[in-house]
Amino acid sequence: MSNIFKLVIPSKIELAKFYIQQFKYGGIFLHGSSGYELGDGVFLLITLPETNENIAVTGKVCWLSPVSTVGYPAGIGVQFSNDKAGSDAKAKIEIMLGGLLQQQQANYTF
Repeated sequence: MSNIFKLVIPSKIELAKFYIQQFKYGGIFLHGSSGYELGDGVFLLITLPETNENIAVTGKVCWLSPVSTVGYPAGIGVQFSNDKAGSDAKAKIEIMLGGLLQQQQANYTF
């Protein structure tokens, strides 16, 4: 099983659904990534909407959503690493999302 993920996010609305601001260092949800356990390390290449900027960041699986979870898609939540790449990823995403972070909208996690 590969621990490398490429995620292309088509819009800010989708980015808001994927982004996990509740994680201390920020994070991202990955659909259908079964077979992973809490604490597994992963490498992410995230393409942001509008700018098509690529963000390369490492992280750890900190949330699991099994197929049986009602109301949420199956997948994993990956918290960005507590390093420069992780803090840069968090800052870029939060700046891009701006006021969308404050809105009560459906997302792929909690």
